[in-house]
Amino acid sequence: MPRLPGLLGLPRMLRHFGATGAGLPADDEVEFDAPDPQVRAACEAVRRGRFEPAEELLAQTRAEGRWDVRGAAARDLAETLLESPGRLEDWWARRPGDRDVALVRAEAAVAQAWAVRTGARAAQVSAEQFAGFRALLADAVPVLEEAVALNQGDPTPWAAVLAHDTGASAPRETFDDHLASALALDPYNWAAHARAVQYLAAKWHGSHEEMFAFAERAAAASPAGHPLRGLPVVALSELALDESLDGDETTKYGPLAQDRVDRAVAEARALSATRPAGDRRLAAVRNHLAWALIRDGRPAAEILEVFRAIGRHATGHPWAYLGGPAAFFEFRTGARGQVAQDTPFFGGTVSPPEPDAAAVDAGGARHELALVPATMREVTEAVALTGVTYRMAPLLGTGITLVEPAPSQEPAAGKRGGRSGLRRTLLGEGDLVRLARSFTTGEPWPVLVVSRVAGRYGLSLVHKRALVAGHYWHGADGIPAQDEADQAAAALVAAFPKGDRQRVTAALRAPDTDRGPLDAALAALRLPALPEAYGERYEILADVPKARLVARRTLRAALKDSLREDATDPKSELPPLGL
Repeated sequence: MPRLPGLLGLPRMLRHFGATGAGLPADDEVEFDAPDPQVRAACEAVRRGRFEPAEELLAQTRAEGRWDVRGAAARDLAETLLESPGRLEDWWARRPGDRDVALVRAEAAVAQAWAVRTGARAAQVSAEQFAGFRALLADAVPVLEEAVALNQGDPTPWAAVLAHDTGASAPRETFDDHLASALALDPYNWAAHARAVQYLAAKWHGSHEEMFAFAERAAAASPAGHPLRGLPVVALSELALDESLDGDETTKYGPLAQDRVDRAVAEARALSATRPAGDRRLAAVRNHLAWALIRDGRPAAEILEVFRAIGRHATGHPWAYLGGPAAFFEFRTGARGQVAQDTPFFGGTVSPPEPDAAAVDAGGARHELALVPATMREVTEAVALTGVTYRMAPLLGTGITLVEPAPSQEPAAGKRGGRSGLRRTLLGEGDLVRLARSFTTGEPWPVLVVSRVAGRYGLSLVHKRALVAGHYWHGADGIPAQDEADQAAAALVAAFPKGDRQRVTAALRAPDTDRGPLDAALAALRLPALPEAYGERYEILADVPKARLVARRTLRAALKDSLREDATDPKSELPPLGL
């Protein structure tokens, strides 16, 4: 298990700890159980008393058979509506007998019962809580029956029924029938399988062996690349929870043979490698995989690799079992510290594992470029001490300097040269955004970082170390609400006052996923067009005549270099790119 650096490893930690952060989002950029963008927009609208976006989303996912998104929408909407007593009843009164609202009511009825019980161990739940739990579960029965009856051919309400079965201690025959009904409609439904794992856990109505064997069978029967391939590591968390509650830290997974643990971990790691970092569909698997690696005592470098793959998408479990979000960050920091301590002080460099070709093909690599409304000299002085090599080019007549990381020129790349450094940047999540947060300290100007990752274009506005606004174009399914887009546009226009807020808002709500909406947003901000090669190649400024390389260097070298820089030299300026 990774541990926080001790005094003996302090010199190595001080030297290498910063490098271990490559590819990791900052703590305040991590979001637990982040919803799908379209689900988020629907929930925000419901909070404001507008049900139309939720109705459209539920109808669309039902028509298209996107059961996982439909289920997630129903659960998140239910949680949102429980925050405002009476609002769900108002919705039902407006649309009595509506199958989509009935689905949300079913999830809300079950969620309300579990909220009374809480997720604590039985010994820590009061008699009053148990009484309320059982009463609410009884009240939920007709609501669940109505949701199932109105949603024939839809597996989603059956997932709510399975959660009810666990709390109500439904007989095994009943549970088996309900699970079979769900899987007959969607054999690879994640929610149904995850809730079945809970029912079959030893802490509820099954045994360790029964639960884990179910997860193994589901994984073996699922298609290659499907999240269910990682279900066994979710089951491992339940096993680990049981053993840790017994206080036996020397026992990893009780009676479970180590070869089955190794196989579950290997399958989950292989699954993770098929998708880019930050992929929401694999968030649950990757979070449980991180805990499995930690508990199994795997090398810190392997654990850190998984935290990089998690990116911004942390999940409530398994960390809720370990103290909540604080546990996620503690273990992530511990893995970084251990990797730093394991790296020799002299001649050692920290680099993430080699990228899997499939992960890169899936779009895990990032294309990033910063637009800075400052002179070359000002930007050079700001980035001098970030410990990263940059390439930059000013655009004549615009007041904008383009900046990109230049990992191929990193002096520490060693025999493997630029290729190793390049991979460090390509595998990173938001590296340039994080660096911009560093070099904007004390500077009056903002930095706009444009990105392309996993086939999606996006932009992030950084000012005075803060991430002020961010947006990714997710296509027709991820169009932000009007208010959300307008708020982001307002922040962008405040940073670039010549921009047209209305046009920026329209660009942010564009349904396309190609570069068009990004170009439209930049044009609306009155910013220069991006180089034509942006989004297709890396280190695109390398081909620009007279582009300047700013190598990572010491304080003394940075000060000497800044004194030589002449920002007024007209020879240092270039004509605008991409025109």
